[in-house]
Amino acid sequence: MKFSAARLMTAFLLAFAAGIAPASSDGLVGVVVSSPIFANGTVQDMRSGINIYLQRDDARGLDFMDPKVVGYGIPPGGRLEVEMVSGFQRDPGIALAQPSILLVAGTPQQALPGRTVGYSVSEGHNRNTFVITPSAPNGLDAAAMTAAAPGAKTDPIPQRGIKIVHVGMKMAFVSRGSVGTVEVRIIDGNGKVVDRGRGELKFLPEPRPQIFPTNIPHAKRNHNWQRLAPGQILGQAEGTLPIAFLLFERNQGFGNRGILGAGVLSRRELEVMNYSVPPALKRYTGGLIVKDANGDGLLEPGQDQIIGGFAVRAPRGASGQEVRTPLLKGALQLSRPTGAYNQRAAAQLGGAIMLLEFVAGDKKGIYRASFALLSDPADMTGPDGSTYTYSIAVE
Repeated sequence: MKFSAARLMTAFLLAFAAGIAPASSDGLVGVVVSSPIFANGTVQDMRSGINIYLQRDDARGLDFMDPKVVGYGIPPGGRLEVEMVSGFQRDPGIALAQPSILLVAGTPQQALPGRTVGYSVSEGHNRNTFVITPSAPNGLDAAAMTAAAPGAKTDPIPQRGIKIVHVGMKMAFVSRGSVGTVEVRIIDGNGKVVDRGRGELKFLPEPRPQIFPTNIPHAKRNHNWQRLAPGQILGQAEGTLPIAFLLFERNQGFGNRGILGAGVLSRRELEVMNYSVPPALKRYTGGLIVKDANGDGLLEPGQDQIIGGFAVRAPRGASGQEVRTPLLKGALQLSRPTGAYNQRAAAQLGGAIMLLEFVAGDKKGIYRASFALLSDPADMTGPDGSTYTYSIAVE
């Protein structure tokens, strides 16, 4: 059976959705995924590090992360509850307090800590429930909640309001079984639930390579949902940044080993090289993620290790869009240890950081660049593992 390019792209994006989506979700919970700072935050029988992505009826899924969309607040006299319903075993030695949960303004995550935003964290009606209570009687106004990260001050459009709940800076839970279920509730001053959502996350049976969004470079500015004109390049156009990833190897513990020497080759670059993409990787319609295996500073798909790939969903009729590895003084800028960008983050998280340029197509609209690592980089015929999608607005 022959498939059109459009059908291949649809199948690939659906595969991505399967890779990141919960078993089910509803209401204000859009998806539950791994925390983007821990290699093994969703592995069975290991400490839990998760992100609960929220959404609205009028801005669901990835669209809710657009900084033009305001997130959630907490009503006057009300509270936010996050319940680890099932699949999460509580460690009684770790309190449900600020270090074990964090409100976030967007992705890559810009923190909304209680000390700056004005809220406290306590244990709820059971030992698996966080309660976030505003410090002021007038609650937390979503439009007034912005991140205190240094780079956030230079975001062209600042993220506002609660968009993600990050559980597990200080890890109070262990992932047990095959599925974890969470519920988020917003409760008003009269004790009425005004918004509610539930989501599930399938735990990994074993560690695997991870690709996460990150804002560690550039003082935690928002690298997602950037704006540029047709034909411009993220990372080169004034006021823009390259898209950034935090990469982890297959760590057997909470290790900090990063994937070093990784970059991408676009489909155009592969064609120039006369490289024929293996049939098992045809779903990567945008290009391949390649690790420089021999350390020569080059990416050669026939000699180096292919560890994943990507696709770009573009407005109908668009052309010219491309993701590529930046050049630094004439050499490929491949992934480097996190410490090359931030020593504190390196000490806390480890890993490696990969920066990529995005060349905008010739049509205005939303472009989505979706990246995936193979579950097992030694097996090119295997399925996708960790995934992430960046959104870019061309206008």
